[in-house]
Amino acid sequence: MVNFGKKVVKYRVAILIVSVLLLIPATWGYLNTRINYDVLTYLPKDIETMEGQDIMVDDFGIGAFSMFVVDGMENKDVVKLKEKIEAVDHVENVLWYDSVMDISVPESMIPDEYYKVFNSDTGTMMAVFFDDTTSADGTLDAVKEIRHIADKQCFLSGMSGIVLDTKELSERETPIYVLIAVLLSTIVLGLTMDSFFIPILFLLSIGMAIVYNLGSNVFMGQISYITKALAAVLQLGVTMDYSIFLMHSYEEQQERFGGDKKRAMAHAISQTFSSVIGSSVTTVAGFIALCFMSFTLGLDIGIVMAKGVIFGVIACVTILPSMILCCDKLIEKTRHRPLLPK
Repeated sequence: MVNFGKKVVKYRVAILIVSVLLLIPATWGYLNTRINYDVLTYLPKDIETMEGQDIMVDDFGIGAFSMFVVDGMENKDVVKLKEKIEAVDHVENVLWYDSVMDISVPESMIPDEYYKVFNSDTGTMMAVFFDDTTSADGTLDAVKEIRHIADKQCFLSGMSGIVLDTKELSERETPIYVLIAVLLSTIVLGLTMDSFFIPILFLLSIGMAIVYNLGSNVFMGQISYITKALAAVLQLGVTMDYSIFLMHSYEEQQERFGGDKKRAMAHAISQTFSSVIGSSVTTVAGFIALCFMSFTLGLDIGIVMAKGVIFGVIACVTILPSMILCCDKLIEKTRHRPLLPK
């Protein structure tokens, strides 16, 4: 492994150039990986819930439905709103009072047990049926369009609406807690390392490994929104130790070789790889164990995180050493006295 370390040191600039160029296809892969917001699709296909959904779509052409509540609107306006909803793509049918009786017929003629199902003192409710499954892209687009058509006195409920809300909430909040994780990691590393610039290098190398991992998910076709939300922060936490091992080993080797930084880094890479290989293999094995769950969300998370650990190790022994050597002057300029006792 010392020879491998020497080659990394020798070709450090080329490694950095290649690693930056690889971000381009990785970013493309990330942007083109479909995010699945339907947890039900990870259930075994032979259970009654999934079989029932397939029958609904194949035999009846209806895979999902939502309840649309209209509050304080006159019937003639409700009719116009219903017509707009029926014109939305992937809306199969809309059922309301006028589906079975003309609105000119007084509602008081309807038996109470039927009237109360779709009406309250101030509002009315209609059932919207879609031609695709609960979390299909077409269904979610239809729900979004219906909400755009409706005004503030209208409300859409149902599993498809919940899935859409979950999607929007996840997309909005995931970058926030990733940023929080980065800030907290920077603070901790700034206190524990001897240079304020080293944490930036750690986070850059791990960030590149995260982008490679998320980009390679394009070969899986899609990943769960849960996997997407967990992957970045979990990979950051799992692989940060490897970077700390490398830096500490590098500092020890400098003392051994009298300040020869290139030679020290070559040996540090060798020692780090030997140290983290056992840890990383057991971590990968733990994630692979998730792949055997009958609830195939485990397979989704297991594959993505196993790849993440592998990318993290590779980045730790190639990209990070190259960054440290190329940014040696900045590291020296930002050195500070230890903020924590030995």
